[in-house]
Amino acid sequence: MMNLLFSWSSGKDSALALHDLLTNDEVDIAGLWTTVTVPHDRISFHGVSVSLLKKQAEALQIPLTITNLPDKCSNNQYELVMRESYHQFIENEIEGIAFADLYVEEIREYREQHLKKSGLKGVFPLWQNSTIDTAERFIDSGFKAVITTVDETEIDPCWLGRQYDRHFLKSLRDEVDPCGENGEFHTFVYDGPIFTCPVQFTIEGTEERHPYITALLQKKV
Repeated sequence: MMNLLFSWSSGKDSALALHDLLTNDEVDIAGLWTTVTVPHDRISFHGVSVSLLKKQAEALQIPLTITNLPDKCSNNQYELVMRESYHQFIENEIEGIAFADLYVEEIREYREQHLKKSGLKGVFPLWQNSTIDTAERFIDSGFKAVITTVDETEIDPCWLGRQYDRHFLKSLRDEVDPCGENGEFHTFVYDGPIFTCPVQFTIEGTEERHPYITALLQKKV
């Protein structure tokens, strides 16, 4: 059995991939791993605060490891932080890291190249699955998610904070990937079959980094 960390974004693809791995007898999920940008203390692009991320991990009942990235992180800085993190994971007997990527070859190759240098294996449970089938399976499995970020050149900002459901999927132009695999949108999952309880949250504002608009999510007090 392979001892894995799961690269957790807080979004729908992560939730579905984690669901699949938790039912796989060949792997053991030792914990979630998320990178967070400081000083903002949020998951980049998803707009999810650290406090809400921790509530999500509590509802999943899976330990969470957070790696901090500097603001405006350069590629060299990022790779240095990753090498240090991978070394620490290996010391804790982690054998591989699982990702929820679907089909972007360049991203997978980049991940595997750097994992291999550190002696870790990459696992991709959703790889090359149909994106519309993946989107529909997520919804049919009982997961609940909201839209947290949109590329306003692709998707109307009115969808921010609204449900990721079939109504949303039907609204998408043919050119937009139903899983947002090209960065058209991001989501936050707050309930589903792997959660012990729904995660309560509020939206405390928005942030604009053209062409992206992000709803800033915080845990509900």
